[in-house]
Amino acid sequence: MDIKKPIRSFRDLEVYQNTYAASIEVNTKITPKLPKEEQYDLTDQLRRSSKAIPRLIAEGYSKKHQKKGFQKYLDDALAESNEMIVSLSHVRDLLRVSKL
Repeated sequence: MDIKKPIRSFRDLEVYQNTYAASIEVNTKITPKLPKEEQYDLTDQLRRSSKAIPRLIAEGYSKKHQKKGFQKYLDDALAESNEMIVSLSHVRDLLRVSKL
């Protein structure tokens, strides 16, 4: 059994750590490879969504004592995550088509 460190800050949340790392990866490894014609649409959406997810988790953590406040930010982070999934699916499919 793993011994968990106490959570003293949003930075201690595993979900924050994972989404922050994913956001760095999206912005350094994926968006630079997208075609120029996607720069103002898909690239912008990926950058904004990937950065919003850990921000919302951090902001929600600051309202952890307000059940509804915390839940709202987690719901918003989930919505951004779903947008991100769709955007990454577009990337996968557009890059596949462009290689044909």
